[in-house]
Amino acid sequence: MFSAGFTNASVQKFASEGDMALFERNWDEHSELVLKKLGQRGLLSFTAHKIVNQDQDLTRMYIFEYESAEAVQACLPIWKELETAIFGGIAMKLTAYRGVTVESWKRD
Repeated sequence: MFSAGFTNASVQKFASEGDMALFERNWDEHSELVLKKLGQRGLLSFTAHKIVNQDQDLTRMYIFEYESAEAVQACLPIWKELETAIFGGIAMKLTAYRGVTVESWKRD
């Protein structure tokens, strides 16, 4: 049986290698606690991707899969609370896409 989940995919294009390094340092510092808190409120999975078909090595994509739209709403205060600690002082363009899972496949 297929159960529709809710996905947030965010694409971050950093202005410089320094901005990307600062973000990665901040994320490394906070990610374990952040993911634990999000998991308690309905985050099912998280993946980080390095985008390789861009001119520079400054683009990353992060995919968060949640139990439901309600789980996303429950997680928003956590993101708001950590916004400055993770994203403060970093020049980047962030584009977020949110949607409902319509199909999923995994190899056995």
